[in-house]
Amino acid sequence: MHTLRISLLIAVTTLLAAGVCRAADAEDATGFIHVKQIDGVWWFINAEGEKFVSIGVNHIEPHLWLAPYNKAATLKRYGSDMVDAGGHFNTSGEAAKKWIDAQVKTTQELGFNTFGKHTHPAIDPKLYQEQIYYIASLDTAPLAGWQERHGRGPRPDVFSVDFENHVAARVRQVTELHRDQRNLIGYLYTDVPSWVMGRADQMQRNDTTMIYPWINAILPLGESSPGKLRWLEHLKQRYPSAKAAAKVWGMPISPTYGISWKEMARQMDWSNATDVASAKEDMLTFMPIIAEQWYGLHDRLIRKHDPNHLILGDKNMVMWYYDFILPAVKKHVDVVCVQAYGPWENDKRLCDMIYEATGKPIFNGDGCFGLAGPNQQEWGVKGFRTGAKTIEDVARLYEEMLRGMMATPYYIGWHHCGYMEQWDEAERGDSPRNENGFLDPLERHRTEWTDVLKAINPKAAELHAAASVD
Repeated sequence: MHTLRISLLIAVTTLLAAGVCRAADAEDATGFIHVKQIDGVWWFINAEGEKFVSIGVNHIEPHLWLAPYNKAATLKRYGSDMVDAGGHFNTSGEAAKKWIDAQVKTTQELGFNTFGKHTHPAIDPKLYQEQIYYIASLDTAPLAGWQERHGRGPRPDVFSVDFENHVAARVRQVTELHRDQRNLIGYLYTDVPSWVMGRADQMQRNDTTMIYPWINAILPLGESSPGKLRWLEHLKQRYPSAKAAAKVWGMPISPTYGISWKEMARQMDWSNATDVASAKEDMLTFMPIIAEQWYGLHDRLIRKHDPNHLILGDKNMVMWYYDFILPAVKKHVDVVCVQAYGPWENDKRLCDMIYEATGKPIFNGDGCFGLAGPNQQEWGVKGFRTGAKTIEDVARLYEEMLRGMMATPYYIGWHHCGYMEQWDEAERGDSPRNENGFLDPLERHRTEWTDVLKAINPKAAELHAAASVD
């Protein structure tokens, strides 16, 4: 019975890979997904040794099915035990299983093969992990701007033992769920971390100097905190004395006693720099140290508990792969995950630079084209900046984007930002904007779009196999 079950799982896994080209060499059948460059073209390689590209959907989230406008229809379709006695999503009922099975079926019919980021953590992964490729999220720290705006925090002292213990516990928890899974693509850390304060925030605060949120979180820490001590060590390497550093940062210096490094460590307010250029350089040269600590810590702890699966790092905005994080990404990440909303010619220029710096394959972990419909006028919709005027425009842009990605030798996937269309009355998720979707809230296909998905998605691997290697 056990052998039969394994055989069936292998067959299902083989079928779910959209446009699998061929089995790779026998040694590539490792039992786990990995990556390999073959004749200059990068691929995901599945557990059975077959190469594939990951074409996925994001935002499989119960609240999109349990909104005021579709909750009754959802419960009628899947069963009343999709919610518990308190009205909250119930992952343990028969309805939840029926619901997930239906979404797997739909995604695969449309040529997708992966559940990407934002598959809600309230969903038991056992419901889908043997049916479809998927990503596991660690979410070890609230680093995104949207999380800060939602009052989440604080940003951790990444150098502290407390934070290492927190990450270790989270890694153990997540890897126990996923380390034996053949369909797990890999581990993703955080969602669009804010490495540099956005221009709007800089303008609102009227400050273009203290623009690194992580440094801003470290500087007010106490004199014995590891992050503050690491910052002082950094300054000691850059200045001949505490007095020289204090002058740059506008610290009070006693005419009788001067100032010591210990006194510098006690300073909480670092916002009055008198030599702004030097202060900015101090911070800019400290950011690679933070990045190395962040990526190196996760790398070490994940490898300890799961040496077999891929490390995907953070889902950074494509324009936020700053020079100061690229060395750490190159060293500690297996596949680079970007969030990008096109147009492709712009995204490709940025991705070319990331690939040149890291040599690692890249996939778009979150991106879409969209336009706000009649029920999305209050909150708008993700992907609205792309200029689409009709659903046909959205479908055309989708196909153009996918073709461009697949023609790029190092590009190995795209996870679409949205699956079911969200309306204004729904509960918000990670964004004030509505989720994009090629299904309406009653799960009816937007056929102008889904017909294109059915035609182009299954060709993804074939298109990638023809990618031109310069």
